[in-house]
Formats: sequence, C-alpha cells, structure tokens
Amino acid sequence: MKKALLLATTGVALLLAGCSNGAQKSTDNSSSTYKTEMSKGNDAVNDEKYSKAMDHFASAIKAKKTDKAHDSKVQAQNLVKAKKLMNQRKFDGAKNALNEVTDQDNGNQKMVKHANKLLKKIKVIKTNRSNFTKNIATAQDVMNDAPDQAKTLLEQVTNFEGIKGKYYSDLYKQAKKLLANLPVKAENDTTTDTKADNSANTNNNDSTSADSNNGSDNQSGNPAANGDFDIEKKEIDGKTITDADINKAREDLSKQGVNAGAWSDNDIVRAIKNAYKDGRTTVTADDAKIQN
Repeated sequence: MKKALLLATTGVALLLAGCSNGAQKSTDNSSSTYKTEMSKGNDAVNDEKYSKAMDHFASAIKAKKTDKAHDSKVQAQNLVKAKKLMNQRKFDGAKNALNEVTDQDNGNQKMVKHANKLLKKIKVIKTNRSNFTKNIATAQDVMNDAPDQAKTLLEQVTNFEGIKGKYYSDLYKQAKKLLANLPVKAENDTTTDTKADNSANTNNNDSTSADSNNGSDNQSGNPAANGDFDIEKKEIDGKTITDADINKAREDLSKQGVNAGAWSDNDIVRAIKNAYKDGRTTVTADDAKIQN
C-alpha cells in the first residue's frame, strides 16, 4: 500500500514538473516573439514603412500585451491614415490623425518627430493653396478688363515649383484653363493706341521743351519727371535679376505665408536687392520696403 502511494505521489510530481516546464517554455517563446516583432516594427518605422510597422506591432501584441506595443501600433495606423488623407487633399483630417500620433504616451518617438514634420508641411501647403486660390479668383475678376494682370497672377500659380504634384494639381489645372481662355487684344486696337500714345508724347515733348526754355522749373534731374520713379533696375553687382530669380522669390514668400500675388515684379526685384544687401538669398515680407 505504501509502495503504491509512493508511486502515485511521484507520478503527480513528475506531471506538475512537466506542466511547469511547458508553461515556462511557452512564456519564453512569447517573450522572444514579442521582442522580435517589436524590433522589426521599429526597423520599419526607421524606413517610414508604416503599414509594415503596424503589422509587426500587431504581432507583438498577440505575443505579449504591453502599452508600448499598443501605442506604437496606433501611431503607425494614424500615420498611414494621415498620408492617405494628404494624398486626397483632405488636410484637416490628416492634421487630426497626426495629432493623435503626437499624443500617444508610450509610442515610438521617431513617429512623433515624423508626425510633427508632416504637420508643418500641411501648414505650408494650406497657406500656398490659399494664396493660389486668391490669385485664381482675382484673375477671374479682372481677366476681361486687365488680361495682363490676370496673366501675371495665373503664371505665379503655374510656375510654382511642385504645382503639378498631388497637393496642388487641381489648382494648376484651373490656372492653366484660365490662361488658355484669356482674351487677346486686337492688333488694330493696339496700333491705334500706339499712335495715340505717340501723338500725346509729341505734344508732351513740345510742352516740356517750352518749359525747359523758360528755365524757371527745370526737372531734368528728377526721376519722377522721366517716368522712372521707384523703378528698380534688374541688376545686382553687374548680374541680371532673371525671371527665374523673381519666380523663386515669389515661392519663398508664399512658403512664409505671404500673398506674393499682390506684389508687382518691381516689388520683388526691390526685395531681392534688399535681401542681398543683408547677405541673404531668401526674401522676406520686410524686404519690399524702400530703403534710403
């Protein structure tokens, strides 16, 4: 009887030991899987492959539920969502998703940094789109009465770097369509206007000569009298300021939230010169001021 009892006790002990070893082995496997999947997820984040990262973090959660794995997965999901919404030009929704990324307490800090970078990008895109929309609206209003002004405004849109990309392509198409439909002034009207201007200039020259002969109020040294007051020469240290330089300056201003469409080319040239005097290649809103 004692022998039988001893055998039974021994069997139970062996069974319990086996179960304990099995449970420990299972725990070790789960822990190993968790570490592997979290590592792969973080590697995918480094490569900005957030869909892949999301899958790895989900696998890590299955192996071992932790706040780190959960928050990392949610961050990756929101980054995937934000990028999709940005491509659809739904910037407010993308902004909300990115704010969710930055608000995660136990997530991946690299995803937080990337989310902040995208938030800044969205701010610039929205400012540019607002300025382009204003240019297009103004051009529509003046295209019949002032086609040259409308053309300038529209070309500021179509010449913007990246305008054909996914964030602005809709506005590019609008501007191109308006440019194609701008009214062209009749050649005869131009000729008539030129003759009238020449006639007026002849009369003015005669009057100017008479005034000069009087000698009482000679303004030959006054720029305003020659019609070139405040007209900026397109040159810096012997180098010509090109149309490309002017367009780049407009882009720089747009990126700073300035409505460059309201600036004339003369304003832009002045700004380029003032920035150059200050040792800068990027213009700011203050650079358009006339300096003594």
